Amino acid sequence: MTPFLCSLARTYYRNFGSRVSDFTFVFPNRRAGRFFVKYLAEVASGPIFSPRIISIADLFGELAELQTADRIRQLFVLYRCYCKVSGSNETFDQFIFWGEMLLNDFDDVDKSMADARQVFRNIQDLRQLDADLSYLSEEQIDAIRRFWTNFLPISPTDDAKQSFLEIWEVLHLLYTDFRDCLRSEGWGYEGMIFRDVAELAKRSELSLEGYERLVFVGLNGQSKAEEALLTYARKQGIADFYWDYASPLVRDDDNPASLFVKNNETKFPSEFDISAEDEITPVQKPVVEAIGIPSFVGQAKQVYTLLDELVKQGELKDNHLVPNTAIVLADENLLLPTLYSIPTEIEKINVTMGYGLANSSVVALLYQLAEVQKNFRTVNGELGVYFRFVLPILSHNQVVKSVGKLADDLRRDILKNNRLVVPVSQLSASPLLQLIFTPLTDSEQIPNVLKKILQSLYQSVSYQKMEDESDTTDARSADIEQEFIVQCYRAVNRIADTMRELEVQVQVDVFFKLLKKLISNISVSFEGEPLSGLQVMGVLETRALDFDNLILLSMNEGVFPSKRGANSFIPYNLRRGFGLPTYEFQDSIFAYHFYRLISRAKRITMLYDTRADKGGEISRYFHQIKYLYSKHFDICERIVVYQVETKENQYIEVQKTPEVMAKLQDFLQGGKRSLSASAINQYLDCPLQFYFGRVCNLSVDEELTDKVEANVFGSIYHYVMENLYKRLEKKTVTADALKALSTDSKKVQLLVKEGFAKYYFKTEKVRDLSGQLLLIAKIIEKYVYQTLKQDQKHTPFVYVRSEEEFDELYLLPSGAEVKLKGFIDRVDEKDDTTRIIDYKTGTGELSFRSVSELFDMENGKRPKAVLQVFLYALMYARRYPTARIAPSIYFLRNIFKSDFSFNIEDKGAEKGAERVIDFEKYKSDFQEFLNNCLGEIFSPDVPFRQTVTGKACAWCEFTEICRK
Repeated sequence: MTPFLCSLARTYYRNFGSRVSDFTFVFPNRRAGRFFVKYLAEVASGPIFSPRIISIADLFGELAELQTADRIRQLFVLYRCYCKVSGSNETFDQFIFWGEMLLNDFDDVDKSMADARQVFRNIQDLRQLDADLSYLSEEQIDAIRRFWTNFLPISPTDDAKQSFLEIWEVLHLLYTDFRDCLRSEGWGYEGMIFRDVAELAKRSELSLEGYERLVFVGLNGQSKAEEALLTYARKQGIADFYWDYASPLVRDDDNPASLFVKNNETKFPSEFDISAEDEITPVQKPVVEAIGIPSFVGQAKQVYTLLDELVKQGELKDNHLVPNTAIVLADENLLLPTLYSIPTEIEKINVTMGYGLANSSVVALLYQLAEVQKNFRTVNGELGVYFRFVLPILSHNQVVKSVGKLADDLRRDILKNNRLVVPVSQLSASPLLQLIFTPLTDSEQIPNVLKKILQSLYQSVSYQKMEDESDTTDARSADIEQEFIVQCYRAVNRIADTMRELEVQVQVDVFFKLLKKLISNISVSFEGEPLSGLQVMGVLETRALDFDNLILLSMNEGVFPSKRGANSFIPYNLRRGFGLPTYEFQDSIFAYHFYRLISRAKRITMLYDTRADKGGEISRYFHQIKYLYSKHFDICERIVVYQVETKENQYIEVQKTPEVMAKLQDFLQGGKRSLSASAINQYLDCPLQFYFGRVCNLSVDEELTDKVEANVFGSIYHYVMENLYKRLEKKTVTADALKALSTDSKKVQLLVKEGFAKYYFKTEKVRDLSGQLLLIAKIIEKYVYQTLKQDQKHTPFVYVRSEEEFDELYLLPSGAEVKLKGFIDRVDEKDDTTRIIDYKTGTGELSFRSVSELFDMENGKRPKAVLQVFLYALMYARRYPTARIAPSIYFLRNIFKSDFSFNIEDKGAEKGAERVIDFEKYKSDFQEFLNNCLGEIFSPDVPFRQTVTGKACAWCEFTEICRK
């Protein structure tokens, strides 16, 4: 099949020969023009000069007297005009949303050559229209009335609706004044420029001198302004037109793609018939394959398989004169995954669509900086930034490259000291960080600071490039990063220059909104082979081009065709009545792009995402091909299913090699580490977890949170209880003494604040609490008061001490001496019995059936708290052999219950459940099982194995390693 542009090149060269060099060819975009020149060079019998190639937008720009103003300038000028004609004191930030809608509507009105006075009639006139609609159909009347009631379904007193109504009242005046302001400065928006040229053409005042012949190629769905220029050029006898309407699918009257066919062929006929050259009837039916993939990026990965197959079939050879394969992306976010999926055998690649600047890492940093500006706060008289907006910046690759180890040191310090609000003074350790965390107050300061930040980043990348000059890949990556930084710098400069020129002041957040808007329209082009190799492009870049092999990605309904519609002040029926673009127009354009694109292809592969939350439905175009045009294609469908096999996890055990035994030696005499009761419990829960966490000392990265975690809650409670009882140490505690403590609310509140300072804020400075922290503080106070209330029931008793520490050597039968450590929360005496009390902020078991149960690794409900307090009792008994010890546990979750008890019960006793009031009865058995457990830990013959019950996996940090 002969490509459309190739047919045109042959026809024109056959009829004009080398004279074709004097003509101007007008295409939908410049990419199509490059392909045309390539085809022309192939058909020419000898060297010729290239004809002039321009896009339709370029032609209007050449014929107009005005320059196109960028979007930012347009918004500023429009806002200035709006304030003048309406007398409104609305801020630019409030206006910007309406401004975007207005610019779109003004552009549509001008390109459609509509009567602006009629379209932008004020709201009172439109309400009169609502009262007398006799000239409209019932359907149109209902649509207009629904518009007024549903456009803004909010209260009439709402400020946003009032602004909407005010804008309606001045629309035409605003439209006129806006155009006059731009024109006085030599600027215009695209629709305005198109209208100026079209009106000159209608009055026959447009000069086309210098254009010997204008050949319009591959256009479709042109606006009224474009039609006016084409009509005028035809009347001047210098225009020729070629429409790519050869496909029977495009010409089908029932296909939306045919909407403009008859009008264009009638008004703008071709001088030459290229149908003989442009033969699109295939020898074989084109193959259309739809492939569903339950993944966004999975589509890009499937590209590798498809391209690899084409390479093996010889479809992607370098000696092809013109590219014959294209990857078309309906969603530009798939560009990078697609590029990474191209086989290495394909050396020549041309990316037409460019890469959006908004997706670059430097822009992400600017957006994070915008969040910083919104989150400065003053704590205790010092300016700081909330940690959630600091940590991403300190981890950003550009910042890390620039400030080096300092960023990591700051991050670690913030995490270690739980700095929820990080002082700005601490974040000024380097010039770059000082700039990033500088509070911006006015619109003149913003661009200067941003440009300094970008300059610093650019210099850092340049330095890195010099360091890695031997690595070609890193050098290319650095070049791309530098280009992104340069484009950002230009964007900031453009906004600053426009603001300065128009004498506009904006708030900080508005400046960043404008920057985001400007950046969203900037793309950085990739270098490639423009006219050879594999082509990667967007949908609009395919206009007038033909390929044998097409791979279409994101062929989901709502993506291709797009379901996104522009916001507008103008309701649908008025748009239709005045000839402005409607969704039917958009639907026709998309349909034409699709059916024209596939008309000459041999193989069309459509990839789409099957996930329900992503739409899951293939584009309507495939269904149309399948059910309406099936005779034209060989159609097949398949779903790519990922092979997910549920293999039994491999059992993991760590043998105690000499290296492992050397690490264990650190817990024995002469070592620097000790085993605690929680470590022993961890071993009994899962020996492998014990190995990772205790022996290898592994842990996940520390995270900073503004929530009060359970361990912090417990530490604060322990701190308060210890310091409340400290004044009663070695004294007899009476009920009156405890009542006195309970009534000293100021003392309790102060201790709670001190506990927060020590364990939450990790500072010595006590501060007032607010919000969620104040609520947590009140809960801790309630637990403290209830503990004192429960203790009153058991007075009198002698308070011995709190937080008694032990760190001692424990002799095993093997002769090894293990270092054991722990903190006993509280020791008191009553009736010649010493109570060893352990506070637990959660809940748990107070009973056990046998000492062996405490060490049973196969028991998922093993009473771990009892084991811990028994170990404390054993160590206390070693210090005080004559003491009668009663281990006890305060489970705070139960402390408000009427039947609250701290006594441990032996449910395996011969006479039924009995309280443990003398540890001596259990000491021997406990010591025997403890010896066996510790002996197993240090035995070279017993490996560290995975948990038996699996219960420990629920909170284990190492599940990604063992995958139990």
